[in-house]
Amino acid sequence: MPIFGMRLIQCTAITLMVSLASWASAEEWLLELHEDGVKHYTKQSAKSPVKSFKTIVVVKANLSSLVALLNDNSQFPEWMHKTLEVEKIRDISSQESLVYHVFDAPWPAKDQDNVLYSKWSQDPETLIVTKKIISEPQYINEFKNRQRQQFFNAQWELKPLGGGEVEITYTAEIHPGTEAREWMVQLLAYEMPFKTMKNLRQLSLNSYKKARFAYVQEPSVDGVAMVGGALGAK
Repeated sequence: MPIFGMRLIQCTAITLMVSLASWASAEEWLLELHEDGVKHYTKQSAKSPVKSFKTIVVVKANLSSLVALLNDNSQFPEWMHKTLEVEKIRDISSQESLVYHVFDAPWPAKDQDNVLYSKWSQDPETLIVTKKIISEPQYINEFKNRQRQQFFNAQWELKPLGGGEVEITYTAEIHPGTEAREWMVQLLAYEMPFKTMKNLRQLSLNSYKKARFAYVQEPSVDGVAMVGGALGAK
């Protein structure tokens, strides 16, 4: 895919917090679905005709293998529901990247796309690992055969629970950039996140077992640090 019309990206921690601030509003999340080990919540968005969503699963894994999975853009179409294409534009740092993402939409609607900036962080106390995503829709020119989303702002949170389990929370607020008909609301706020997390829960992470990241600390068990799926002495 040709990349053109580039401009300098300016993504800061402040920008990330502002873009995700609407999720911290007083309105409570409503549990809409709870099946196949997936909990799916929604609430009205102040900025989009599509509801914001929060989807949660618990898996047996370590943090590093999940970070590796969420960094493996080439595999996103295999398990991220309605993802047609993901192409890395560039790595900004070991914890930051910029990708071009295409979402499948049913004919005759145009497929939707966006440029997504992501940044990893970890809380040193709770060891919760977070991948925050904000869209940069003007980073490249729009394509005539695709609909550029107005915004796609999201967050992946990996919370270690103990016993080798991790709670994964996927939260997002999306504006399709066009009229949000009922089928689009259902697709973006319900079908896409629910099936994505259902697929994730069923994935094998064997190919990511040896993953290591300088910015990821695994929780310890009885004074022994968990490293990349195996026990390693401190």
